[in-house]
Amino acid sequence: MSSLDTVAEQIDKGFWKYGHLIFTGFYLLPIMINFANLTANNIFMSLALYIAFIMLYVKAINCQDTDTTKLVIAMLLVCFSATFYTSGTPTLFGFVAYIVGYAYSKLQRIFSALVVILTVLLSAYIGDIAKVEYFLAISLILCAALFSYGIAAKREQQYKIREQENATQLEQLAAIAERERIARDLHDILGHSLSSIALKAELANKLNQGERYTQANTEIAQVAELARQLLSDVRSAVSDLKQLNLASQISQLKQRLTEQGFEADFNVKLNVLPAKVEGIASLIIKEAVTNLLRHSSTKKCIVSIAQNQQQLIINVIDHAPFSSIKPGNGLNGIKERAEQLDGKATFTCEDNFSLNVMLPLTAKGF
Repeated sequence: MSSLDTVAEQIDKGFWKYGHLIFTGFYLLPIMINFANLTANNIFMSLALYIAFIMLYVKAINCQDTDTTKLVIAMLLVCFSATFYTSGTPTLFGFVAYIVGYAYSKLQRIFSALVVILTVLLSAYIGDIAKVEYFLAISLILCAALFSYGIAAKREQQYKIREQENATQLEQLAAIAERERIARDLHDILGHSLSSIALKAELANKLNQGERYTQANTEIAQVAELARQLLSDVRSAVSDLKQLNLASQISQLKQRLTEQGFEADFNVKLNVLPAKVEGIASLIIKEAVTNLLRHSSTKKCIVSIAQNQQQLIINVIDHAPFSSIKPGNGLNGIKERAEQLDGKATFTCEDNFSLNVMLPLTAKGF
């Protein structure tokens, strides 16, 4: 996110947190309407109490501890006192009710709401209010509405917190899954090659000790070739980690199969995919092609990739006879990656080997 986006987001949050304070301006309406009939002391006290209320409200809306109760009591005292100078205090009582709905738990809300109502009633009958019934009606309606709004705002905040926590947990799980995937890839790439290098190096050493230098040199040359191939595989794996674009991945894999003498038929029909689906699909196809390169005896295969509105479908067929197959890290890795998106990966080996993968395009967490 750019710095401009961050600033815009902070401005937006600030507006929704404090922008509604503009409605406290209704408190000032009676003063403006009756300005000519009010004394200087009356105007001064009304404005001073209004400023005091705004300051208390801002502190209360940002308060995270038990001091909220003290601030609510202080705001109610300000509202009660202001009733002796202006009839605009129903607006302020409503904002106190909002704090009560927002800041407290269920039982505390009920008790605090009763305290607000009692303060309104006390202000109406002790204060110098010309039309008590209108004052009470407006005060209680505003208090009920803003009290409900405060509860709704609190629930929305709690929902966003839970949503953020869930997103964090998903990110952690995704990071763990990615580490496991990298571990599997490293095992697949390094395990067999390093074992072969170790065995050939030991054999070359024994041949050298037996003064069979020609054979020893042959084994050493094979060790060097294995090391070069391993380095190439590691570089390829690192490149795949950096770039998981599905279209480019398919193009690279098709070229790789062709270079290894495969008759590869690719049938690909794709539209725009969600980023997470595209990344997982790229890894699955790479793993499937790696299995073809290692295990195919006929070097004839078909790779089909298609999508509809609900899912991405990947089908890989190896035209080689298979009576049975034991899933290794490669096939198990494909199944696990598909399950990350609530998808499914199955394989059969009747007349030939067939891998079928279905990835939903609307999985949770997109």
